[in-house]
Amino acid sequence: MPAQHSSFVARHEWTLVGILAIIAWIMAFAGFAEVMIFGPDAALHSWWDVGSATLQLFIFESSDATAHWPLHLQIARALAPMVVLYTAASAVWKVTGQEIALYGLLFRKRRFVVVCGIGETGYRIAKDYCLHSDKRVVVIDSDPLNALAAELENYGAIVISGNAMDPLVLMKAQVIHAKELFLCTSDDKANIAIAKNADRLTRRLKPREIERLQRIARRHELSVAGETPHLGLRCFLCVDTPDIYEVFSAHSFFATNTDRFAIRLFNRRETIARNIFRNCAPDLYYRPRSQDDPRIHILFIGFEALVREMILQTALTAHYTDFRLPLVTVLCPSDMETNIGRFMHRYPQLLQTVEIRFLHYDPMTVSAEHWREMQAEVPFSVCYVAMRRDVEGILSARRLNRLRRLGGMPAVNFVVCLNQQNYLAEIIDDDFLPITLDKSVLPEHEPIEYFETLDETISIAVVVNEALDVLARTLHNAYLHSQTSQGASAAQNASIVPWSDLPAHKKKANQHAAAHVDVKLRICSCIPRAADDAAAEVGFPPDAETLEVLAQLEHRRWMADKHLAGYSFGPRRDEDRMLHPDLIPWEQLTDADKEKDRENIRQIPKLLQLQHQKVCRQDA
Repeated sequence: MPAQHSSFVARHEWTLVGILAIIAWIMAFAGFAEVMIFGPDAALHSWWDVGSATLQLFIFESSDATAHWPLHLQIARALAPMVVLYTAASAVWKVTGQEIALYGLLFRKRRFVVVCGIGETGYRIAKDYCLHSDKRVVVIDSDPLNALAAELENYGAIVISGNAMDPLVLMKAQVIHAKELFLCTSDDKANIAIAKNADRLTRRLKPREIERLQRIARRHELSVAGETPHLGLRCFLCVDTPDIYEVFSAHSFFATNTDRFAIRLFNRRETIARNIFRNCAPDLYYRPRSQDDPRIHILFIGFEALVREMILQTALTAHYTDFRLPLVTVLCPSDMETNIGRFMHRYPQLLQTVEIRFLHYDPMTVSAEHWREMQAEVPFSVCYVAMRRDVEGILSARRLNRLRRLGGMPAVNFVVCLNQQNYLAEIIDDDFLPITLDKSVLPEHEPIEYFETLDETISIAVVVNEALDVLARTLHNAYLHSQTSQGASAAQNASIVPWSDLPAHKKKANQHAAAHVDVKLRICSCIPRAADDAAAEVGFPPDAETLEVLAQLEHRRWMADKHLAGYSFGPRRDEDRMLHPDLIPWEQLTDADKEKDRENIRQIPKLLQLQHQKVCRQDA
């Protein structure tokens, strides 16, 4: 019932029932008055008899002799019991409807999903399924008064009030027959407990039942990017804290991938940061072409978890043809000192990938003089605002832009990342322009974009189908094909496995490599377009000189990736001690190692072809 919320009848159901009851009463009262008070037996009846006869219509005790009744009384005779029957049926359905709907899931095996925890994340996932999927949705929330859960019920979801950590609640939701299970409670420990209970429940499935469920799934499940979908229960566990994600990702439980159960960690903050940098990458606003240009200077306002993830994205992707480290300035309160220390300790080699400084000013009160001093040496290229409270983020961007205009300072593009943890964004988002890759359309007087982090990221496409990883998967599948064609096997190379079975750190390596492809294309004034687009395909890289430059950039990007992962230079490769002999400048690489980077550039058009895309000129 995805359209139920927009139905006039659904929204005014009991108003209409009340109106019909009143109409039936009036018509019956008028009809009985005509028959009893003004009829041939008028002396035998009073107005009390008229009222009593009218009531009897509603309890199925009207007279059988109706030949002399007027038409409106005949209509009332049929309408009154119908109103009563509908009211009774609705009351019974309210009590038993959920049980009937849950029992009906047995006939929709592998065609429904279960969402535990209806906060901002769980609500958006469930809503997306209700509105844009043929799968039924079951939501579990411990708060029976949760307004978001009630709204999902209007969209057609089955709502269960209870503790999802209780196996009986999971059994009631028929979780072992679901296609996907989303764990989005605000308690990471609770999410773990639910996942383990779901795993135990699926172990009760017998081989014959597993085969039957897989046959059902094959009939209804489409493959993504040409890959065979998992046919068992897929469990997605939402994690916000990077430290907890790091601990979880190394745990053996989160490598579970059997024909009955598979679990995937979903790092919400990291995914949001990647999505921001896909749609609002720094080089879309400014890109230095040589060392004669000012180097890129990125300002971050705030130091919440999202900002920390965006700093890492900067270190991984902000590599341009000036071959200089990006300059990063972070404006945050002084009470963030402890978090800053932990962050720098967590990534001890961050300074080999970016030049970073921290300034402790309040963006709501920073003076024009300090604003000018911050960018006296190098003007800001772009400013990302991600504060705890959305209203402060919006006002900070507008105030600093106003200071810039009044002081005659260079233009700065602002990207305000909204947390959407309250209803503020819903109230004012009608004024927000859609995010586009063409930043030239932004108004010159107020170049501010508002990125609604949850609405733009929490969706079936991103969370389930991994839309941000299409190129990364293609890259891995191409590697898989090349290795297997050479006779290699998983026993010899741990990376020769499907994308879904690839370890988290190897997935990240492919994600990071894929994220820089668009940057390389833009450096050559190119973009990917659909294979059937009218624009003419162009050669890439355009010449040998550009190939050499892009190969050097690829090596710098690869080194940044390794540095952030904790690797250091070592004469021999040692994965246990995290040493690698190629963590050296481009000039010191062997010709064979340089050729690997050149080949990575040459294969970009082939990777795009596998995605049914081609390289075209940006202005085509």
